[in-house]
Amino acid sequence: MAGEANDPYLKYALFCRDTKEEDGGDLSLNGIIDLFELPEPDGSAVPNDPVLATVDVNLAFCIGGVEPGDHYLFVTLKTPGIPLDTPPAQKIEWEEGILFQRWIKSFRIPVQQPGIHSAAILFDGIPLGEATFLVRFKSEPASPKSSEAGPAADNT
Repeated sequence: MAGEANDPYLKYALFCRDTKEEDGGDLSLNGIIDLFELPEPDGSAVPNDPVLATVDVNLAFCIGGVEPGDHYLFVTLKTPGIPLDTPPAQKIEWEEGILFQRWIKSFRIPVQQPGIHSAAILFDGIPLGEATFLVRFKSEPASPKSSEAGPAADNT
């Protein structure tokens, strides 16, 4: 977070599946994503396609402490594997009397490898923070083995 009282700061940032804004301005963030599990690759993947899965997410975040005027908002995705294309910075007009603003941005993230996937949020070129989720391979549960000898005998 920023150090001075008039510096921009990130109130929150997270990935979620769905959002809903009520008439009164209440915001609901549903299906918060902090872990995404994939089955272990079986070797049958397309040879020249490094993408294991595609995840559709919403990035919800809120920024406060900004002086009125024109500013630039920049969100970049950082993922393990081949670098992703970064969208251009968005020009923001911050009006007098605004305490904070919130954004919800939708992304389709190609998952190439397990590891930390993040969205870094920069305001006027200053990094404010990031939202992250972990991608990992899920281990298949061990199948129960039947006893070939049958139940153990009670010799008491």
